Formats: sequence, structure tokens, C-alpha cells
Amino acid sequence: MYPERIVCLAAEIPEILYRLGALDRVVGISAYTTRPAEALLLPKVSGFKHGSTKRILQDQPDIAILTSGVQKELAAELSKQGVTTVHLNPHRLEDMFHTILLIGNLIGKSDEAMMYVADLRKELDEVRQSAAELPFRPRVYFEEWMDPIIVGTAWVSDLIEIAGGIDVFREKSLAGRRASERVVEADEIVTATPDIVFASWCGKPFISENFLARPGYSEIPAVKDEMVFELDSEILQCGPMLLDSLKNIHGIIRTFVRSTF
Repeated sequence: MYPERIVCLAAEIPEILYRLGALDRVVGISAYTTRPAEALLLPKVSGFKHGSTKRILQDQPDIAILTSGVQKELAAELSKQGVTTVHLNPHRLEDMFHTILLIGNLIGKSDEAMMYVADLRKELDEVRQSAAELPFRPRVYFEEWMDPIIVGTAWVSDLIEIAGGIDVFREKSLAGRRASERVVEADEIVTATPDIVFASWCGKPFISENFLARPGYSEIPAVKDEMVFELDSEILQCGPMLLDSLKNIHGIIRTFVRSTF
């Protein structure tokens, strides 16, 4: 009745299945999977954009779970080979909760999924309440890529706002599902005058020296106050790990606010 052999080509999915008590159904994962530790012992059958359909088919999956437009070619190829695919396309933080409920229904764990979502929402609300008690909200800039400069996707913007910040490019983040729709010019960041800068260069180490060397960046408040931080790349995965990212962002914002108020 329910799938018993699942290939997770979206790196955030194994943790969801683990929390729902179904990690034992996973027969293959993405090489970008980082959690839970128990999942890292499973066969790695793909990268992010690319994967060997021949290798994936060896696992005889009942379903393959993929995410975002980046994996659309891989999803199409698997479908051609007769694999049932679940292709997610998250954009907002709320989509993470929808994904958990969807997967719960898909694998016969709907009650567990609802309880898990309730627990995650409670954690989120605790951060939201703490942020509401801050005396002011600092301006925050998040950089996802450097050439061209790409600002964060909408769920990252949601995290910043919930954590107590003001995302200086929120309108662009909410409107831009594709990375190409979230490109900004270097001088726009100077004009935005962020108090705090976060960066996670999509799997590539953030080179702060390159960021700081851009013309005019020495005048940005966040640079003057040494409030430029690299965040773990897990913030770019729309899964439960975002709660850890949220708490980290909130901790930095709260420390900044308390030090300046």
C-alpha cells in the first residue's frame, strides 16, 4: 500500500523520514545529505543536479523524491525510466511543513507527521516570541552566491524576519523562485546599509576577503562592526534543519541588538 523502497535525491528528506520512523525504507540518498547520522551509512546515488539513473534504478525504488527546478532533468529522466517521482518545489518556510505532511501521508505516517509539525512549530514560535521582545530589528542581508550576486530564497527571508531582523531584499526574495530572479548589483548592497550580513555560497566556502574587497563595502555598517557571518549550507535545504539555522540567526541578531541598544 505504501512505498517501501525510497530514493531521496533531495538532501533534506532523509531527516524527515528518520523523524517519522521510516528511514529503514530509504535505499539511496544524495551525496549532499548531512543528517541524520544514521542516513550517512546509506548508498549515495546522486549529487544535487546530476545522478546516474542506471545507478538509481539498481535500487529498484518505489518512489524517488527530488526538489527544485535544478533537479527537473533528473526527475524527467527517472520518469522516462518508469520511476514514480515526487518532485518538490519549496519556496517559503511554510512549504517545509507542507512537505512533512505530504511525506507522512505518502508513507502512511500522517499522525506522526502532524505531531512532528506541531513540535517544529512550537520551536519556531519560541524564537518568534523571543524576537518580538527585542527593542529594535536590525537590517539583514543574506548572500547565496557571489558571481552574479544572488540574494537568499524566500524561506531564508522568512527565517530572517522570524528571527528578529529586517531582510533588506525581502521583496526580491519573495518574488524570485529562480536564482536568476534574485540577482542584485554590488552597489545595491551598499545602498541597503545592512547591520548584519549572512552568507552561504551554495556549497562553496564563503571567502570573506573577497566580499570585503568589493568597492564601497568598507562603509557598510555590518562591515564596520564586524558583523559578517558565514552560515552552514544547510540553510539552503528546505527541511527541519532550518530550525537550527533560525536559532543561530536569532542568537546573532539578539547579541547584536543587546550590544547596541
